[in-house]
Amino acid sequence: MVALLTVGLMARAATFQSPLFDFHSWRQADTASIARNFGEERFNPLYPQVDVRGDRAHGYVETGLELYAFLVATLARVAGFSTHLGRLLNTLLFPFAALMLYRFIKARYGQWCGLAGLYIYCLGLPLTLFMDRAFMNEALLACLTIASLRAAQCYLLAKNARYLIALLITTTLIAVVKPTYLIVWGPILGLFVEQYGARALVRWEIWLMVVTNVAASATWFLHAHSLYEMTGLTFGLSNKLFDADLLLSWRYHSKIATRLFKDLLGPVGLLFGLYGLVVAARRARWAEPLGVAAFLTYLIVITFGNFHHNYYQLPIAPIGAVLSALGLTEAVRRIGDAKQWSDDRRAYACAAILWIAAMSTFARSASFHSWYEVDQTKVRICEQLRPLLQRSQRVAFANYRSPDILFCLHRKGWLLRDDEQTTARFAALLQKGAVVVTERRYEDTVRLLDPLGTPVTSTPEFVAYGAR
Repeated sequence: MVALLTVGLMARAATFQSPLFDFHSWRQADTASIARNFGEERFNPLYPQVDVRGDRAHGYVETGLELYAFLVATLARVAGFSTHLGRLLNTLLFPFAALMLYRFIKARYGQWCGLAGLYIYCLGLPLTLFMDRAFMNEALLACLTIASLRAAQCYLLAKNARYLIALLITTTLIAVVKPTYLIVWGPILGLFVEQYGARALVRWEIWLMVVTNVAASATWFLHAHSLYEMTGLTFGLSNKLFDADLLLSWRYHSKIATRLFKDLLGPVGLLFGLYGLVVAARRARWAEPLGVAAFLTYLIVITFGNFHHNYYQLPIAPIGAVLSALGLTEAVRRIGDAKQWSDDRRAYACAAILWIAAMSTFARSASFHSWYEVDQTKVRICEQLRPLLQRSQRVAFANYRSPDILFCLHRKGWLLRDDEQTTARFAALLQKGAVVVTERRYEDTVRLLDPLGTPVTSTPEFVAYGAR
């Protein structure tokens, strides 16, 4: 266990100094800007602010509770803000999540299965390994999800009120940070069904959890909407939901299946996870099947978000690790019984399969278009443009949709939509003293800017215009 946790921690922490120009840089930059603005502007978790605010005095944005960003800002008051700090905080959540998952699996299926699950969670889930060091909420949400499962399990075993309180706290935090992770209700209900049968549906603990979660989520998002009404800034909370045409298309199901095979569980994890689902159902272990059912429902309800972003499927990772470990150990046991293998030979078989799982994670992480690959073009733009800007200047990016360079420049500004890229709009921005940046290959935008401003700097990759 110590070896697994050490190697898993090293694999995540090895890239903590990478700039925020790797995979999902747009989302990482949004979270990082909120964390930095907590420290520099208003140190209050109720008022998250982004840099993409134009010339507004405040950048309040409609989003979930940015708990992770606020924790980073709190630590930054002592250590100073840096993206390194944010990555390390997420990395350090990993051992706690992994140990809780091990204890959860061990209590259900024994120590061998617990160790296999720990190994899979440490090294066998490619996207989880990457996201555990990304500047995003996902590592915290995974930790809260596993803590919820463990708290529910301990409550049912010991009937101690402190475990119920822990369950309410963890699920309520999930509800206000990112409600989509409340698919954890499925496996939690399954744990109650295993003990109480159909009567679990009327257990007061389940309804207390649901009502508390829904009330907290509704309260937060009403407040978040009031922030939107103040600034018009939102992360698009309602534009990622059900899409019938997309759901009925083959490309949606193909993409989700491909991601589960390559990114989420890996080939070994998916294969044994499916077998583990059969084993769990045969044993009337309802937590895992109901977890999968909740995930499938989630794929239907949040079709748009799941289609466009692979990290939307991460809520299945904890239950996926449990099922993969169960399927692996049960398959080896059955084959070993049939062929009369010794205990050592069974251990060798498990080790060989888990090694293949780790190697598939490595192959996916180091493949062409690696998630860890830093966009050096963005690094150069940031390094060249930063010293040319005055302290108070704002920046507008045309033909560009990510706030990552804006964050790197430590600037407030605009990301212009296509319909905003007009002569009048560019002229207004330049009169305000803004610097307008466009990628060089968009000749139409360059032609609009040429009569209005003077190039501040120009490279083969971009050109920046200031007022004449």
